Amino acid sequence: MFYKVTYNMEFKRANVHNNGCNFRCRGCSYKLKNGGQEIKPVGLEQIKKTLGKLDVDRVHFVGGEPTTNPELPELISFVKNDLGVYACLGHTNGSNIVDVDESNVSIKSYTDKLHVNYTGASNANVLKNFEKAYSMGIKMKASTVFIPDHIDNDEIEKIAKFVAGIDESIPYHIVGYVPVPGTPWRKPGYEDMKKASRIAKRYLKNVTFSCLSKEEFFNLSSDSRYKSVRVA
Repeated sequence: MFYKVTYNMEFKRANVHNNGCNFRCRGCSYKLKNGGQEIKPVGLEQIKKTLGKLDVDRVHFVGGEPTTNPELPELISFVKNDLGVYACLGHTNGSNIVDVDESNVSIKSYTDKLHVNYTGASNANVLKNFEKAYSMGIKMKASTVFIPDHIDNDEIEKIAKFVAGIDESIPYHIVGYVPVPGTPWRKPGYEDMKKASRIAKRYLKNVTFSCLSKEEFFNLSSDSRYKSVRVA
């Protein structure tokens, strides 16, 4: 279900938030922000009305996993065709394809056995969908959460090779793992991230990385790119 809409005035960007996911990632960062508060749905017509009143250039659909929402295609059509606004999957696990302008896919791992271990699901459709979405003309971006001794440099290299095999200019962002209670993995250090980035740069032209502390993760709004207010 959709449960809120937020707005960043500086970047003229609205974010439509969906609750729920079809993966069960062991290290999901959303577990860090689960405050136990009740999440109430926001209706499709209310979202359309809210978006129609905003001075907006882009609408990002985020989750959870936004593509699990059966109302998403109708809302994307409204954004693109009625509002004439750029529609983006702000983040997705790649398990489904929808007709957006841009899609930022989190590729959890390239090795299927590891993907099943980490998410509870195969990555076969993720890899196929990434390539298919690119062939449809969707602007693609990719990212991976780097987890030392689990989703490590070998996986980063495999993912970078896969993405480069489609288009070496596709942007790739490596995210440093923020430890989640109940998991055995440590937070990567800056040197870990630099090494992973160097490996990916052997294959891809546009590689970036971030390595947030838990405190920084909880205070993303200090960065103007993530500062937004709830509007629905």
